[in-house]
Amino acid sequence: MTDAVWPAEFKDLQRFAPWALPTENGRMRKRLASSMTELTDYYSALLPRMEALAAHLSQWPLDTLPAAQKPLLYLGLMFMEAAVCVELFKGPDVQESLGAEHLDVLSETMERRLLAV
Repeated sequence: MTDAVWPAEFKDLQRFAPWALPTENGRMRKRLASSMTELTDYYSALLPRMEALAAHLSQWPLDTLPAAQKPLLYLGLMFMEAAVCVELFKGPDVQESLGAEHLDVLSETMERRLLAV
């Protein structure tokens, strides 16, 4: 959706198109590769827009979500990655733990269904 036309009410979020990653593994890797400044900027931009984003996406059942709308869903899912960093971890990863880079995240049912459509 980087080259696609974004819905007018979400044009301000288009600068975050590189954050609209379709898999949990991709989103986790983006989180780990981002600075806290980047994560906080993303979080701060999306936080006041999440309710509108969810309302917009609720127009479609997940199985029929148009391809042009999927990046908006991915932005919302990436918000969850950023939120835990900003609100809980206070860093891109959990401090004093085995780093997330050691995890292999498997695609979930939703991701397989979305990628197949």
